[in-house]
Amino acid sequence: MRYKHFYKAILLRLAIIIMLAVVGTFLYFEKQAYILCIVVLLLLTVTIINIIKYFNNINKWISFFLLGIENEDTTLKVPSKTGNKAIDDVYMGMDRLNELFRQTKLEINTQEQYYRSIISQSTTGLFSINDKGRVININPAAVKLTKLNNYHHINVLIAIDKALPGFIMQPIQNANLQSAIFENQYGQKLLFKLSEIKTKKERIKLVAVSDITKELDNREVDAWIKLTHTLSHEIMNNIAPITTISQVISGYFKKGDKTINIEEVEPKTIANTIKGLKVIEEQGLGLINFVENYRKFTKLPEPKFKEVNLSALIENNLMAASAYPGFNTIKTEKSIPKNLMFFTDEKLLSQVIINLLKNALEALILENTDNPKMIIDLVQTGNTVKIKISNNGPTIPPEIREQIFVPFYTTKEGGSGIGLSLSKQIMLKMGGDILLNSGKDLQTTFIVILNHKILI
Repeated sequence: MRYKHFYKAILLRLAIIIMLAVVGTFLYFEKQAYILCIVVLLLLTVTIINIIKYFNNINKWISFFLLGIENEDTTLKVPSKTGNKAIDDVYMGMDRLNELFRQTKLEINTQEQYYRSIISQSTTGLFSINDKGRVININPAAVKLTKLNNYHHINVLIAIDKALPGFIMQPIQNANLQSAIFENQYGQKLLFKLSEIKTKKERIKLVAVSDITKELDNREVDAWIKLTHTLSHEIMNNIAPITTISQVISGYFKKGDKTINIEEVEPKTIANTIKGLKVIEEQGLGLINFVENYRKFTKLPEPKFKEVNLSALIENNLMAASAYPGFNTIKTEKSIPKNLMFFTDEKLLSQVIINLLKNALEALILENTDNPKMIIDLVQTGNTVKIKISNNGPTIPPEIREQIFVPFYTTKEGGSGIGLSLSKQIMLKMGGDILLNSGKDLQTTFIVILNHKILI
C-alpha cells in the first residue's frame, strides 16, 4: 500500500488522542487526581497541536502545488526527506504529479512552437482577433499583406477598404465559413476567409488572407482568350458569306477587267443579284445584332439596391414565364417562403431569373422530356440567399459546362450566346454569382447567389 505510513501516522495520533481523553476523564471523575488530569490534558493538547501541524505542513505544500498548477508553474521543489516517512510518502506523490504536469506542459509548449513555426512560415496570412477587434496573434504573411501587427485594432484595415473591418466583425451565422475579396491601393486582390472559435472567456475570430491577384488575372486572361476566339468566330461567320457573295455578284457584271453593258444583263443575273443582296442584308443584320448584344454585355448599368420582396419577385417572374409556349405542359414545384426581404436590384435580378426560367423551359420543351418538371427553391442562410432553378431535362455535358458562361458561346440554333454570360456579369456586379450544378439526381440546377456585402 503506497501511503501506509501516512495512514498509520493518522491512526496512531487519533488513537493517542482518544486514549488520553479516556484517561483524563477517568482521572478527573473517578480518582479526583486533578494534577495527573492536568498532565494528561497537556499531553492531549500537545498531541492535538502535533496533528494540526502535521496536516498544516501537508496542506501548505498542497496549496503551493495547486497554486503553481493554476499559474502554470511546475518549478515547485517538494522536500524529499523530512524525517517523517508518512509525510515523505505524500510529498513523493506530489512530486510525481508535479513531474507529470511538467512533462505535459513541455509537450504542449513543443507542439505550440511547432504549430507557430508552421503558421509563421505559411504563405497564407493568418491572424486572430478578440471580440473587441484587437489582433491577438498574426503571422508574417498577414503582416505583409495587411500592415497589421500584434495589438493593432482592425480599423487599420480601412486603408484597404472601408467595408473590410465591418465584414470581419460581422457575426458568423451557423458557423459557416465566410469569405470576400477586397482590393488594396496597390491593386492586389485579397481574399479574406473568416471562422470563429469560442472559449470560456470570449469569442475569437480567425482570419485567413491570401493574395489571389495572379489567379484572378489568369482567369481573366483565359476569359479574354475565349471571348476573342468566340468574337472572331462569330464575326468571320457573318463576314465570310458577305465577301464571297459580293465577289460572285461582282463577277456577274464583268468580263475580264471590263464591265458589261446594260443590254447584256440577263433576267436570271438580276434575280441572282437580288438573292445575293438579300443574303448580304441578312448577314449584315446578324452582325449588327451581334454587336448590339456585345454592347449590352460590356455596358451593364450600375445596380440600384433597395429592399425587395424576393418571394413576390420570383412569383411575378414565373407569371411572366407562363406566357412562353408549352409552359402549361410543365409541372412546376416551388419552395418559396413568404415575404423574404433582401437588398438587391429588382430589375437586374428579374432579368437573370427570367433568362434562367426561359432556358429551363426550352431545355424541357425542345428535347421533349418525359414528365417535364421545373423546381424553384428560395433559401436564406445567414447573409446569403440562394435561388435554385432546376429541371429534369437533358444534363449539360462536361465539355460544355466550362464554356457555358463564356460570352456568345451557344449550342442553340439561332441562339446569341449572351443570356447566361450576361446573367453571370449582372450577378458578379451585384456581389453575387451564378453556379451550375448539372448531373446531380439527373437534374440541371442553376444557383443564383445573393450576398448582403457588395464587394466589387
